[in-house]
Amino acid sequence: MRSSIEEHSWRRRTKGTIYGWQRARFAALLVTLLCCWLSPGGASAFLSGSVKDRSSLIKERGGAFFQGETVAVYVVKKGDRLTELARRFYGDPDKGWMIMEANELVTFEPGQVLLIPLRPVNPGGLFADGYQVVSVLTYHHFSEECSNALCMPVNEFARQMAFLQKQGYRAVTMKELLKFIDYQEPLPRKAVAITIDDGYRSVYDLAYPILKKYDFTATLFIYTDFIDNSPNALTWEQLREMTKAGFEVESHTITHADLTLKRKGESQAKYIQRIARELQVPRELIRKHLGQNPVWLAYPYGRYNNLVVSMAIEAGYRGGVTVTRGETPFFTNSFKVGRIQVMNPMKENSFEQLVKFFCGESLQ
Repeated sequence: MRSSIEEHSWRRRTKGTIYGWQRARFAALLVTLLCCWLSPGGASAFLSGSVKDRSSLIKERGGAFFQGETVAVYVVKKGDRLTELARRFYGDPDKGWMIMEANELVTFEPGQVLLIPLRPVNPGGLFADGYQVVSVLTYHHFSEECSNALCMPVNEFARQMAFLQKQGYRAVTMKELLKFIDYQEPLPRKAVAITIDDGYRSVYDLAYPILKKYDFTATLFIYTDFIDNSPNALTWEQLREMTKAGFEVESHTITHADLTLKRKGESQAKYIQRIARELQVPRELIRKHLGQNPVWLAYPYGRYNNLVVSMAIEAGYRGGVTVTRGETPFFTNSFKVGRIQVMNPMKENSFEQLVKFFCGESLQ
């Protein structure tokens, strides 16, 4: 729990972020009004009309006509694409959601006046009535028919992904979640992280096509001794294909051994040496085969202790995930991130109740 001093500082920082964006929006609105005022009746039409009505006053001036340090005003031109605007203003075509959410857009059309935030707005997802949380979902393997709790029937998985898309959820990677936890960058209002453990071949054969269909990506936690060494396992080539499609690959150790347990007759020195190797080698192999820099560790069986966490930090990890159920707000300890194991069978509407994006709590 935060001390009263920390709590006061935290609230001041949050309010400063939110109010700063409100001031920027107000300044941008004044600039827009000034531009509209140059045409007869422009200001009154702008104030009384819809977004579409307002934008028609300055269509001929399409494009950015004001840009400050914190916000730009942009009029959508014919042929504009949200991905290209995101690339232009953020250097990342996948951040179009920031423009959509800042302007509460349902559609993206020529003539719309957009206020584009140029700095992170409310990176912790804090509001007067509560705070944003991210559900980190966990799967293992997939099949047409399943007989155990960790196997997800492919039809049920497809239904779950369809539900997430229909409800407006956006899939984020664990590296994006880390920036949220570090209070560096905001996430979409409805963000969900999809993680898949171990590295089963069924991820590529069955889950991957469904995720692509719904424009979702996932983070794969692999234990590297399994990869390329079993007909039931993913290959490095399959993993390369998936990373090119936006998937992330992170570490689940070498052998999936419980990191908290010493082997029979193993000395403390040998135990520490073995755990260090379990942590280091997967990072090296993932970099070598996939060109990604893994910073997350999925603790085998969800088990960890202070020694494991300290060794993970020394090995270069920046976060660890458990199998303890719970959503993730930004003030989560990055080495104790809870996940929601999606089990089989699912009772009716139980998946819908698992996924959350907001925790109501008065922050006044």
